[in-house]
Amino acid sequence: MKRRHSIISIFLLVSLLASCGGTTEPEVTDQQTTDSEPETTKYADSVPELNFDEYEFRTIEQDSTRNSFFSEEETGEYMNDAIYKRNTATEERFGVKFAETVKQAYDVLDKTVSNSVMSGTDEFDLVFGQMFNSAKSAVNGGYVDWNTIPYVDFEKPWYTKSIQEASVGGNLLLIESDLCVMYTEQTWLMAYNKTKADEYGVENLYSLVDDGKWTVDKLNTIVTGMYNDLNGDGQRDKDDFYGIGANQDGCQLAAFYYANNVRLANVGNDLSVRSEISSEKSVDVLTKLAKLFNENDGSIRKTDNIATATDQRTKLFVDGTVLFAPLQVSDLVVEEMRSLNSEYGVLPLPKYDEAQKEYYTVVDGGANIMFVPITTNEKQREIVGAIVESMSALSYRDVIPTYCGMALEQKGTRDDESITMLRKILDSRVIDFAYLYDGFSGWAMKLPSLVLDSSSISSKIAKDETAVEKYYNDVVTYLTENAE
Repeated sequence: MKRRHSIISIFLLVSLLASCGGTTEPEVTDQQTTDSEPETTKYADSVPELNFDEYEFRTIEQDSTRNSFFSEEETGEYMNDAIYKRNTATEERFGVKFAETVKQAYDVLDKTVSNSVMSGTDEFDLVFGQMFNSAKSAVNGGYVDWNTIPYVDFEKPWYTKSIQEASVGGNLLLIESDLCVMYTEQTWLMAYNKTKADEYGVENLYSLVDDGKWTVDKLNTIVTGMYNDLNGDGQRDKDDFYGIGANQDGCQLAAFYYANNVRLANVGNDLSVRSEISSEKSVDVLTKLAKLFNENDGSIRKTDNIATATDQRTKLFVDGTVLFAPLQVSDLVVEEMRSLNSEYGVLPLPKYDEAQKEYYTVVDGGANIMFVPITTNEKQREIVGAIVESMSALSYRDVIPTYCGMALEQKGTRDDESITMLRKILDSRVIDFAYLYDGFSGWAMKLPSLVLDSSSISSKIAKDETAVEKYYNDVVTYLTENAE
């Protein structure tokens, strides 16, 4: 009965999520309150009727992938079974057979694919590499331009809306869609302790978001003065209470930065790269983040006596030590979150000001991203296009809502507001050239050092700007020279 209740709860959440970011609902048959999942009646994609004569479709992915592309059989576990049914439906539809996915460490994976390309061997049809590492490897060539692959329609809601901003000279070498479950898992958001918010008299945060007033200045104001020396020892430590606590790594800060609708760098029509991080607005955003994370008395800083607590992203939040915590969607499903003795909710990251219409976020650079090796021939690329488009649509409709349902089934996040917020968060993801091709030499990984002191941001940018622009321009040169 407990399992049945849980399944019904997830189905209700899936229905409310409407594909967790989508704007249209596919037609479905009547849902049964049983252990079987609802059946669908039509495809959401526009891929024509095709048959690929039992072609064996080969994939490779980084071994940190929790919800793999491949599923061998149904096991009764929600995500595995949703993926298995998606895959089985695709195999039957197109007459293909999915080979078991090869799993390798992210850096080994790129070397394996690179060696395959250099030797001219045909080993993989589709690669799920790590975003940052695979983008860095792209400069060596070997990736097919997705714009040349048939059936893939980037106007569809299962692709990241800003995906073309990651193209170089019209070449789009790596893409994200709902086929990559990890792209949902590693989306940055803000979690907040609803019980503590009530206790400290914080206004309705959902209303702030809906009214367009959830800004970084508002967050700074709420956090200010929220430090409480609970144990009375006069020391800022893990036994006290704070407004916000964060690891402040590059991707996390990049999420806050992009949330303010600014960019790190821009590729011009002449393919030259110009920094945007030195603009007046960008410097203002970085100043606000420096004040929030490193100068606000309500923030836990790395200099505080809590080093062991900040090593784990969710620990301070689960322990009830902070009101706000920047987390990823996957953090909502970890077992530790069940031990939180408070209710919690999810919010988008705060925007720049009330004039900014939309909320934005990015996905961690460790997430999967898809590319196609140039060792594939024209027929194989047609197969890739049909499979990626159709499976992305099925994932958008079935797999991602199942995952979102699991995330929102956790304690304290079953309210309609959290469902609406998670939909808003996933629909706000952006990606562009400067973030994707950071390669640990661009601006994203330099953000932690830039925001340590609000008074030195401009001077630090000026010191590194020439070198970073040269790096980005070199990337553009390599990519355009090696494009197929």
